[in-house]
Amino acid sequence: MAALRTVRLAREVVLTCRPPMKVIFLDIDGVLNCKRTSNPRNFPYIVDPKLLARLLKLCETTGAKVVLSSTWRFDPIGLLAAKHFGIPFIDVLPDMPHQPRRDEINSWLASRSDVTRYVVIDDEDDELDELPLFQPSNRTGLSEAIARGAAEYLDGKTDKDMRCRRVVRFLQNVSAIVRGHDG
Repeated sequence: MAALRTVRLAREVVLTCRPPMKVIFLDIDGVLNCKRTSNPRNFPYIVDPKLLARLLKLCETTGAKVVLSSTWRFDPIGLLAAKHFGIPFIDVLPDMPHQPRRDEINSWLASRSDVTRYVVIDDEDDELDELPLFQPSNRTGLSEAIARGAAEYLDGKTDKDMRCRRVVRFLQNVSAIVRGHDG
């Protein structure tokens, strides 16, 4: 019995010794690349340098760490491409087939006690209604306004997220249900 208490106490000490962390759950397609991103060779994985620079500035100014929520995480080439382009991710969401991204994010958060603030940056709403979603247009990718809003949220200056209109989100959710969850 005493040994069990010691193990529990040791686990609590390890978990509470982690420094507090802010997290950005990052989608890539539609966020770090967009319809305007030049891709003359039609590569499946591409990052717009201007959009990546905005993400890097957001990470630098807030101290946030990136967790990939993008479908790039399912493909070893996608992960290699993310590293090649310099996306500073520390982890990826668990793969939970046929579950919305919301459940994958909540599962990841449940395994961590050190996350103090987090945002989801994704151009689609995959049942993310109760999570702090910052939703750029897939036509423009991560804008200055979205990055600024995410920074203010991560720094605790506001509790407002930045989403598309309800009708757009509703249509995105219906589309995700019809085509199936792809991560």
